[in-house]
Amino acid sequence: MRALVLSGGGPLAVAWEAGLAAGLADAGVQLADADFILGTSAGAIVGAQLASGRDPAAIAGAILDEAKGIRPTGAAIFPPDAVAQLPGLFAKAQSSPENPGAARAEIGAHALAQTTESEDASIARFAAMLGATEWPSAPFGCVVVDAGDGSVHILTRDSGASLDRAVAASCSLPGISAPITIGNRRFLDGGFASTANADLVPGYDEVLVIGFRPAGPAGDRIQARLDGQLLRLREQGARVLSILPDDASRAALGGHTMDMRRRPDVARAAMVQGMAEAARVAEFAAQAGSSAR
Repeated sequence: MRALVLSGGGPLAVAWEAGLAAGLADAGVQLADADFILGTSAGAIVGAQLASGRDPAAIAGAILDEAKGIRPTGAAIFPPDAVAQLPGLFAKAQSSPENPGAARAEIGAHALAQTTESEDASIARFAAMLGATEWPSAPFGCVVVDAGDGSVHILTRDSGASLDRAVAASCSLPGISAPITIGNRRFLDGGFASTANADLVPGYDEVLVIGFRPAGPAGDRIQARLDGQLLRLREQGARVLSILPDDASRAALGGHTMDMRRRPDVARAAMVQGMAEAARVAEFAAQAGSSAR
């Protein structure tokens, strides 16, 4: 059994993951062939579309079209003050090993106190972005954080929420969109647990991790947490393959992961990277298939 993990990282992570999936598909490798897809934030956006059967070329093509001045479907407005606070909030959430739940709950309280677009408006944006509200037949889940107690959850078709509501919850950032109500709880961006959350897929024989890493201290922190998660998976007996942005993709990303203007260039670089990575991913998948027989 093979799991696919798609990490968070903001609008540029969406572009990179979409381009990577398109490049792999162009070389004959389909990421959606996994037995379970887990997405966090940006990865939930891409993962939901892949699990729903959308052509990776179409996902990436919509981002490439932004270079022509076509506004991306479902794009949010990013208030500069809220964006400026995000690095500190993520660092706080991911740098409190003694009591991470308390740190996340503090961020949740901050998120609940902000004035943002309404939940309904946010969910509508994600319905337009995904082109679907119903859960796919393929197994898919997205990571969220409870804004009340900081606990981490995976939302699936059994969560009682529509697909667009679940993905909106996985992408809810303080000051940008309201925490999303599901049942009697409100949830925010799963990236406050971890950018990748690769350790939330134990029990799979093979795990393919598409891990976004920006430049600078934030990228170093993300990489260190991901390395620990991959080590735990390997200690549990899983075979693991991880793919991170290559040199060309990192150059296209620049230093600001919320810079929407870079998305076409990032997607284009990622498509080239995907084609270059295809043989390695195909070999990994083939080994997974042979071990299952």
